[in-house]
Amino acid sequence: MPNTDILTIERLTKHFGVTKALTDVDFALAAGERVAIMGENGAGKSTLMKLIAGVYAPDSGTMTLSGSPYAPGTPNDAINAGVSTVYQEPSGFPHLSVLENLYMGRQRTRGFGWLDKKTMALEAEELLARLQLPSGLLKRKMGALSLADQQQVLIARAVANDAKVLILDEPTSILTDTESSRLFDLVDQLSAVGTAVCYITHRFDELERVADRFVVLRDGRNAGETDDPDRENLLRMMGSPVSEEVIEGDAVAASHIAGAAAVSATAGEVDSPVLVVDQLTSKGDFRDISFEIRPGHITGLYGLVGAGRSELGLAISGALPIDSGTLTYQGRRYQPQSSRHAIKQGIAYLPEDRKTEGIFPHLSVGENLSASSLETVSRGGFVWTAGERDLISKWTKRLSIKAENANAPITSLSGGNQQKVLLARLMATNPQLLILDEPTRGIDVATKREIHRRIRELADTGIGVLLISSEMEELLELSETVHVLHEGRLVWSADRPDINQAAILRAATGSAV
Repeated sequence: MPNTDILTIERLTKHFGVTKALTDVDFALAAGERVAIMGENGAGKSTLMKLIAGVYAPDSGTMTLSGSPYAPGTPNDAINAGVSTVYQEPSGFPHLSVLENLYMGRQRTRGFGWLDKKTMALEAEELLARLQLPSGLLKRKMGALSLADQQQVLIARAVANDAKVLILDEPTSILTDTESSRLFDLVDQLSAVGTAVCYITHRFDELERVADRFVVLRDGRNAGETDDPDRENLLRMMGSPVSEEVIEGDAVAASHIAGAAAVSATAGEVDSPVLVVDQLTSKGDFRDISFEIRPGHITGLYGLVGAGRSELGLAISGALPIDSGTLTYQGRRYQPQSSRHAIKQGIAYLPEDRKTEGIFPHLSVGENLSASSLETVSRGGFVWTAGERDLISKWTKRLSIKAENANAPITSLSGGNQQKVLLARLMATNPQLLILDEPTRGIDVATKREIHRRIRELADTGIGVLLISSEMEELLELSETVHVLHEGRLVWSADRPDINQAAILRAATGSAV
């Protein structure tokens, strides 16, 4: 293991108002070392990374890079110094090509300052070949790519910058197993040539593969570090004792199964589906999809990237056109006109991409939470302030949202708390059908368990839930029924107790088609 520290941090502190995001944090990263930064949402991981990346300036403390003082004033300063960051939600220039995104800020030029497109294209093709990515990506618009492809382009851009330090924030949360394996191989290559890799992850099954050392933050402070990927020990350091929470989770799961049975029993011998999907087709995305969602049941939907799972959720919620087929909602023919129309009908959708499709980044926590319920707290066309305040307070407490106050910017919250705000926004509309697309992507273990508990509680009240998830453990834990998509078609379905991981994976990869 290399023993030359390329990045050192001493007593780094950052506060946002009265919120102490980071206090006196010490951290060192050696050349060629792979370190995982762990902690619950709100522990300070993202703040630490953004200080290193030049997004924030620390209130106090020092950083050293390659033996010299390091104090980036902007993200561009950090990149020029050799520190590249790939964030959890891809952030590029959607209207530009992949080639233009790869060379943004470092364009090749020739005589009289003209862009040397030929040289850039040749270099980019070599780079994509190295990363086992198709060269055909170069001419496509960044915004036309899937989230997984966008993520890989941004990783390629970081590699192209010859980074001394590469920061990866939940990079596999939107990647398939094959794409994740390719990423791990790339990280190994970079580490072998001396690049230090700082890796934020909540996925315990990745730990041994991605890191040599694990640094844990809790409440903005150092909680310890270890080179042992033992899950129970790491959770204890994070402040989430395993035994009690696992027992509690098992009890809640058992209670939910009993509750779902009770919901069905009160509805009669055969409970009427809340939604019937019949031969639904959206050209280019999915075709001839048929299944049912019953009240009080959690129906899981699985598929690899590009299988059409998110597109199906968008179509049901009115955000994607339907070319043929029918939807029957609560016993009546349903033709979604828009997302707003779906919400009025009692159909709520939680999008996959929290950053670009979920939150309103320029609004407060309260404004984000109440955005879909303003009609219910309005009087004579004007928002009833007291009613809105009560609604915000009710759901903030119910979901244990950690925020300085309702007027705090939504962007000041951790990813997990932002996700809880979005879930509260949906719950406040009193839905009868809840479509959740990757509801716990990038969420720490404790917050994930809390959100799982809330999903079960909602189903126990009789709400039908469609859970779209790429996390097998989540799917198996929550779902009473699972449907699998492959290349836009529904290829496998099963109910408990016949749901099993091997069959799901075979179907998702086309082996069972």
